[in-house]
Amino acid sequence: MGTRQNLHLRIAFLLMPCIPAWSLASVASPTLADSPQTVEMELAGQDGNERHGYGNCQWLFPHDTCQETDLKLPELASEDPVFYVAKFGEADDSVFTFVIDKTPDSKNSYNVVYVDANNDNRIDPKTERFPFTLGSTRKATPLRIPLMVTNGDVTAPYFVNFTAFPYQDKNNRKQRVHANLRNSSYYKGEADFDGQRHNFIVLDLNSNGRYDDDELKLFKGDRLLIDLDHDGHFRSFEDPKKNESFPLSRFTFVAGRWFSILPSPDGSRAKIAAVDPPMGVVEAAPHVSRVKLRSASQTLDLIFHDGQAEAIVGAYEIHEIELTSPRGEALEWSLTARLKKNDRPKVVVTKDETLKLDVGEPLRVELDIEPQKNRARMVKLRMQIVGNRGATYLYNEDQEIVAPPGLIVLDSNERPVATWPVRNRIILGDIGNSWSVPRSFTGKYELWPVVDLPGLDFETVGREVEFRDGKIVMP
Repeated sequence: MGTRQNLHLRIAFLLMPCIPAWSLASVASPTLADSPQTVEMELAGQDGNERHGYGNCQWLFPHDTCQETDLKLPELASEDPVFYVAKFGEADDSVFTFVIDKTPDSKNSYNVVYVDANNDNRIDPKTERFPFTLGSTRKATPLRIPLMVTNGDVTAPYFVNFTAFPYQDKNNRKQRVHANLRNSSYYKGEADFDGQRHNFIVLDLNSNGRYDDDELKLFKGDRLLIDLDHDGHFRSFEDPKKNESFPLSRFTFVAGRWFSILPSPDGSRAKIAAVDPPMGVVEAAPHVSRVKLRSASQTLDLIFHDGQAEAIVGAYEIHEIELTSPRGEALEWSLTARLKKNDRPKVVVTKDETLKLDVGEPLRVELDIEPQKNRARMVKLRMQIVGNRGATYLYNEDQEIVAPPGLIVLDSNERPVATWPVRNRIILGDIGNSWSVPRSFTGKYELWPVVDLPGLDFETVGREVEFRDGKIVMP
């Protein structure tokens, strides 16, 4: 193995132009505005959540017997019904039982689902029976089922999309019929955020029957959508003053101001007030353009200008880092690292003080190679761009890469003998790429990653590999 600076001078590769990701927060200072508002929300979404975001689901594992011992069941037709348990709302009894069955004319396929929809511990054989079509992991037509879900002292309608399908994996080796449930309704209302009335929506993206869960990570909570431009659509924008999609947090940056937006657990009401939270300053290296911070109750997507951004005071973990090419570069690039749970640095933002983030540069471009089992002369290549805190960066692929990162192979005399064809495009990360090694490869070779990131401090790290007739000679 060796290290070589600026190897890309041997072979030039271009990188894609990129559009930065969507914004949830900004550097603008908030100002107090409208008086507190209490909005009565309306249940909506007969078309489900599909037009507003896919969201998460409850995965239902199969049981041979009913898990609610006091539930009164209807007479079931088949000898092998499948039972499922779901949980919705915050009542003492938040368990809902689903059971699929086969009718005599079903040709031994599950085609009816029963559910204790009003959670009264009795399944009505007429009003709580729904025909459905058994799907597959590739395609399943959802059945929309109305439930009555309780949060506190409020019991209200709540719609779910039910699908069921045969499934098995390494943790479920025997094929069984699994199911999932996804929320298919939302609440909408109207409020003043900037001197004008705007339609807004509260989505239960984690599909647990509550509308007040902070979105701690994508789909792991609830979401706010606000139609700021009055066009009837809800979009994510880079500009925080135009952004219309927000993770539910303690504070939300809307149209250039901070607000406290608190939906009730059942979704029927929302309390909204302009706020002026305590702020600190976050400082980062020049190429750091965005950093996503999360705490137990707050998500911040910081956009850096001249190396600085404002942030609400608090203790956070760093979840994402984005590096962007300097302005004026002929070749634009953008890299994003999404940090794994155990790799997230913890930081604290303090009022009126500056926090300096040690993230980003210098970077290393690393290459790993391993033989593929039972495939002669086939190897797997893995290329990674690694930051100074161990974060692994990927190219932002909002646009097609014109010329992706590549690979050069040098023989023992350091002469180029092979390059990775541009059309085959190196994929960064754990997935890797398959490469058929030429049979003529015998002896020791150096494999070097080739990237072009103008203005960025990075080094490439190569690998020395021995081949015999195109096959790796293992140490």
